[in-house]
Amino acid sequence: MTLKTGASVALLMLLLGASVAVAQTAPPQQRPTPTAPATTEIPKVPVTGQILVQDANTILARELIGLTVYAPDKAKIGAISDLILGKDGRTVDGFVIGVGGFLGIGEKAVALKMDRLQINHNGDGTLQLMMDVKKEELTNAPSFKSKRDQDAERQAERARSQPPVKPTQRP
Repeated sequence: MTLKTGASVALLMLLLGASVAVAQTAPPQQRPTPTAPATTEIPKVPVTGQILVQDANTILARELIGLTVYAPDKAKIGAISDLILGKDGRTVDGFVIGVGGFLGIGEKAVALKMDRLQINHNGDGTLQLMMDVKKEELTNAPSFKSKRDQDAERQAERARSQPPVKPTQRP
């Protein structure tokens, strides 16, 4: 072993020994005792017009959307896919029901006024939706066009009625 290597090893051993000795002689550290965080919770105050609990005489939209509507003969008509709200946001004017098709393919949307829907509560708390119309009648009825559908049709009609733009030739 060379003198430099031996000195390096000796120095390393000395440093390791010193750190082990320090680690052995250092007093054990005490863990800080956890303290409960100070809570400065602001009391909750309802705002004007806030509803804190759902009234027993109300239904949430999500409870209607997706539910199957049945005809008087218990035949399935279709499922509610959307609700039509008044512009003021205060009234539900109607509902949209998907009719016809198979597994959603070929299904069309038909909208009806809310008074056409009879909502019954079953003994187990679930809702049952009935209509006084047959599925065939709705299948033969015109499709519902949302405002978005109407705007898209107008835009497509404008695009068809405008003459095509000819590319300009550059010399």
